[in-house]
Formats: sequence, C-alpha cells, structure tokens
Amino acid sequence: MNKFEHGGNIYNDNGLAESWLDMSANINPLGMSSAVKSAIINNIEGLVHYPDPTARELKSAISYRYKISLENIITLNGAAEFFYLFFNTIKPKRVLIIVPSFSDYERAARSAGCDVVYFFVRAEDNFKVDLDRLIKIIKNENIDCVILGSPNNPTSNFLLSISDIIQLTKFVEYVVIDESFIDFIYADVSVRQLIGTYPNLITVQSMTKFYALPGLRLGFAVADKSLIERLENCKDVWNVNYLAQKAGVAALNDEEFFNKTCSWINLERPYVTERLQRINNIKIFNPAVNFVLIKINDCQTANELLNKMRQHKILLRSCANFAGLDASYIRMAIRSRTDNDCVINLWIDLMDKIK
Repeated sequence: MNKFEHGGNIYNDNGLAESWLDMSANINPLGMSSAVKSAIINNIEGLVHYPDPTARELKSAISYRYKISLENIITLNGAAEFFYLFFNTIKPKRVLIIVPSFSDYERAARSAGCDVVYFFVRAEDNFKVDLDRLIKIIKNENIDCVILGSPNNPTSNFLLSISDIIQLTKFVEYVVIDESFIDFIYADVSVRQLIGTYPNLITVQSMTKFYALPGLRLGFAVADKSLIERLENCKDVWNVNYLAQKAGVAALNDEEFFNKTCSWINLERPYVTERLQRINNIKIFNPAVNFVLIKINDCQTANELLNKMRQHKILLRSCANFAGLDASYIRMAIRSRTDNDCVINLWIDLMDKIK
C-alpha cells in the first residue's frame, strides 16, 4: 500500500468511476445541499470569467459564519493546499507530527525539505497525548513547528485539550491545528478564536467533508495577519475556482443544512458505535466525529474482511499506511442508517465465516 494513499478512490485502472458504497471517505452522506447545487447551476455562465483572486465574497461568508476577522483568513483549494503552501513558504527546519495522522502533513513537509519527527500516540492510551513528554521532545529535538489534527484523522478523537494547545504555543514557533472535521461537533470547540491572542497558532479547515464538496476542493485557514499576507503572496492567484467560491458562500449561508447534518451525526454516531461494539474480536475507539477507528484481532483477518467487503462493492479504509498503525486497523465512515446497517450486518456475517 502506498505510504501516501488516501481513501475515497472509486476509480478503476482506466480512471472511470465505479459504483461503490464508499465507507472509506469521511464525507457527509447528506450530500450537497440544494442551495449549493443551485449556486453551481446558476453560476455556470460565470466560468467564462476568472474567479475573484481575493475571494472577497467567500471570505466575508467565512468571516460571518465563524466570527473571524477578514484579515486573518486565507481561502484554499481544499485544506490540503495549506500544508504545501505553508511548508514551502515558511520552510521550518524540524517539524513534529503527532501520528497516526493525515499523511499529507508529512508529504507536504518533506516536499519543502523539512526534517520530520514523529510523536506516536498509542492505542493503549486511547490515542491521547502526554503533554509533558511532547514538550520534552520539542525541546530535545529543536522542533520549530508542531502539526496535529483536532479532531484527528484516523483516530476520530481530540489529541489535546484547548488548554494543552495554549501551553504548546509557549514552546514552539508554529502550532498548526487541522480542524477539518470540527463542524461535525455541535459545540464551539475550535481554537480559531485564539489566533489573535496566540499569533503562532494556525487553524486549517476543510469545507469538503462537512459540505460534501471533495470534487470541488475548498477550505480555509486562519492565522495572524502577517502570516496570511506572506501566504497570500506565495499562492496561486486563482487557487479557488469560480464555482467553488459560489458554492462555498451558499454552503456557509445554509443554516438548515448545518442543523440537519448535526442532527444526523448526533443520532448515527452513538448508533454505529453501539452496534459495532457487539461484534466479537474487535475494538472500537470512541469517535468524536463522522468516522470510527476499529482494530481487528489480527492483520490477516482484517485484510480478508476488507477483500470480502470489496467483493460486495463496499470500500472500507485500511489503516496499514498510517504511521503508528498496521493492517489490523480499519477506518469506517459513518453514513446513513441504511448504509450503516448494510455494512455492519454484512460485517457480522463475514466475521462468522472468516473464523
């Protein structure tokens, strides 16, 4: 398995999309909202023009939705763009990545020639960070940038509390928090509001997960004004295309879709967790957002399960290429009740046969 391979690959060897029940990508199963679809259709004619290079309308919508100053926002072609832009602009010498985590953190850091240091969180600790041990390594390894997911992918938990993150800012030049799944939590648990107080703190947020726009690519980052200006000067002028800007504005203004999504996840997350916990010989790590990490009793059983699921046109995410995990770990997206029941019922049946 490729070290930097992702979930959500529904394409065959000819590049054509096939029909899968995709539980490997953590995308909102409600799909695009009707407001977003209308915005895309109604603005098709606008494709004959260049997009607004400053994304003023989109930034205003982000500012209003999340109560952030415009000068602290940079819009992105998906959250992943930020990591390449940041590392190739700032070029920190030594980057510490709390793993297991999204592989593009490392890929982007190495693309800029940064040294990468892993800080492993362990299953036996429920993937929580020992802050004292982390700070000790930061000092001993001369780390100047720390990056982590919050909530984290693939563990679906918070690695550090907000107070721990504040503490971390005292010991390192940059702290980058990836909050791409934060909207799936119906509570204000983001650290983005701390940016003004802690200028070395940066948050990144995807809009492709919550608003089901992975094919359009959209996200934003929040940082100190001086850093935003540096990043703006180093990015592609038209990095966010015309339709993505229009779709983003419509998505952020759709309060009904936001509330509907939160109601869905608050019902399905405990339901899926409870059903999975009934399956023998697996361990469930309690999820905070729209996906769950599962450990099978051994790698061979996990691989056999994944292969048999594929035979039924169901994709689950092997975690074999996540640093700190192995092939016995599987990540499963939480989708509609029908999809969830379909996968879990088949899982139970297959585990009985695999035995």
